[in-house]
Amino acid sequence: MRSYGRHYGRRLPMLNNILDAGYAFVNSDLRGRGSSEGEWKPENNFTVEGKDGYDSVEWIASQDWCDGNVGMIGASHAAYFQWLTALEKPPHLKAIAPWTGDFNEMFVPPLTGGAISLITALLWLPREAADVVNRLERQGQDVNDMRLTLNRALNNLDEFYNFLPLKDMPIAQFERLKELWNWRLNPVSQPELEKHRIYEEIAVPCFHQCGWYDGAGWAVIENFCNMKDRAGSKYAQDSQHLVVGPWPHAMQFQNNLGDLNFGAMADSFGSGIHEFQIAFFDRYLRGKDVKIPIVKYFVMGKNSWQTANSWPLPQTRWQRYYLHSKGNANTSSGDGLLSCDAPGVEPPDMFIYNPHHPVPTVGGPLIGAITSAGMVAGPIEQSYIEKRHDVLCYTTSELKEDIEVTGPLQLHLFASTSARDTDFSVKLVHVYPDGRAYNLAEGIIRASGRSFRHEKELVNPGQIYEFVITLGQTSQHFRKGHRIRINISSSNFPQFDRNMNTGNAIGEDAYGIPAIQTIYHQHEYASYIDLPIIP
Repeated sequence: MRSYGRHYGRRLPMLNNILDAGYAFVNSDLRGRGSSEGEWKPENNFTVEGKDGYDSVEWIASQDWCDGNVGMIGASHAAYFQWLTALEKPPHLKAIAPWTGDFNEMFVPPLTGGAISLITALLWLPREAADVVNRLERQGQDVNDMRLTLNRALNNLDEFYNFLPLKDMPIAQFERLKELWNWRLNPVSQPELEKHRIYEEIAVPCFHQCGWYDGAGWAVIENFCNMKDRAGSKYAQDSQHLVVGPWPHAMQFQNNLGDLNFGAMADSFGSGIHEFQIAFFDRYLRGKDVKIPIVKYFVMGKNSWQTANSWPLPQTRWQRYYLHSKGNANTSSGDGLLSCDAPGVEPPDMFIYNPHHPVPTVGGPLIGAITSAGMVAGPIEQSYIEKRHDVLCYTTSELKEDIEVTGPLQLHLFASTSARDTDFSVKLVHVYPDGRAYNLAEGIIRASGRSFRHEKELVNPGQIYEFVITLGQTSQHFRKGHRIRINISSSNFPQFDRNMNTGNAIGEDAYGIPAIQTIYHQHEYASYIDLPIIP
């Protein structure tokens, strides 16, 4: 089922492969979306969508052209819908392929501490507004003013993305959209304990797929790992498969992404992703004895595929890299250093974060890539933002040998702020010998959510806190002579919403206040990242 209109299903990259393999394909709109009857509400995600999925699966199984074995496939919200359906345990659902999606539809891990994927919310808002306008028009209502407001937003993307306060976004005031927009600004993530129980309730084989530059990639890999450990049956635990490529969100299998080309093995033909999908369904829907790997992942830099039986890779050796400087790590021309040596006595680094002049999003794992607004997912050269004085850069010396980094990434940062609330953002960057720098992974933490509880905990200005920042996962082969860099700032906009530094709720502020940020890297406050090195 589709939330964006069932016509998107016709563009499913491997639809022809599915049909050629002899499978029937059924596609429909969600309740209250597209041309489907009923009313769509945010709470549908938790109340009726799974039940609608159950009914759909069982209806399909009852048709004379179906042998009673039903599988599901889809990306983004269509992946989320599969999880909801699997929780309802329809008897004839035998396998799912939830690509680039999570249980939490907003794709915001609890580990951001509350920072939301604003680019995702702003990508969806016009789609949802257009759906509302079209429905009202079919009911005979005058929607001319609404169309003018919608067109203004789409024709003035800079104004649209920078609008403050967020809660008063003009197209969010449309009939039926205000509640939805509030839900977008204040998503409810599943508590970890509850999510673990959810995994235990699902007992079907799953084909998980994502990309290293996919905003939902962290969630897909988390789903795979948890289903391997906690799925509702031994059969299901042994029937989990994961493919991760050098791709963005929503099944865009290409070898060119951002500024880089990952070679002939990266696209849909070289990767064999379509054949993998058919083999998965043949194995679990038709009972064929087809051999498919448990994990298949793409190593960027080598531009080659590897297979494994578990994740993280069992041979992983964790190497700790510490932040260093003489107090002037601002810009890539500063004295910031990243090394395996523990720090001694070192002065901190400082910068001013102004929410009205945030560090712009330049590439990365985006859910929505808006090329007309200059935002493209993937590896983009970072020199432009590394010249800013509100970006701290910590870089290794030239590598003396090749290094492969594959697995999860987490940075421990000791910092203080002059505000009651703020954000700290991080990027892992690959630096070439000629100085070009390309982003690999990124993360952010909201200070008031540092404990990862539902309740906000404002910070005391000037007090030093340890922040644990998750950067997702990657697989990159660094060649001899290249360097590894960590960039630290307080914004990545509009990938994430701007923290206005006031302590108020998301969406409330029309004006923010500057904050003085201090980053510590000395003996008692050693900031570091643990890199997963593959021997």
